[in-house]
Amino acid sequence: MSRRREAGGFTLVEVLLALSLMFVGLIAAAPMFVFAMKETAAGGDMGYVGAAAVDRMELLRATDFYSLPAGGGTASNVSGYSDAADARFTVRWQIVDNASPATVKTITVRAIATRQAIGLQKEVTLTCLRAR
Repeated sequence: MSRRREAGGFTLVEVLLALSLMFVGLIAAAPMFVFAMKETAAGGDMGYVGAAAVDRMELLRATDFYSLPAGGGTASNVSGYSDAADARFTVRWQIVDNASPATVKTITVRAIATRQAIGLQKEVTLTCLRAR
């Protein structure tokens, strides 16, 4: 009286089917990883740009009122009113003497990322009023 023993485990067909389903799932998920990497890079760019704009604004606000000559622009680089020392971003600023009251200046700082990882160009614009 011999008993027949059944073999446990998976057949080759079952293993191949499971592997093919896993492969399809990985191929479907691959674009999500690419998108996540691009968004992470874009977020990093926004962090650098924001920090650069805040640093420049703090420097200009700390400058003596009478040492802030009017001029500059945020649309293009103007000598003395832009900084491209860091290759990751460009910082531009503009100082405007207000007509009324004459004891106030408007300071605008714009920082722009030089690379474009995804989507629109990453930039930050800050504006403040500086009183005497």
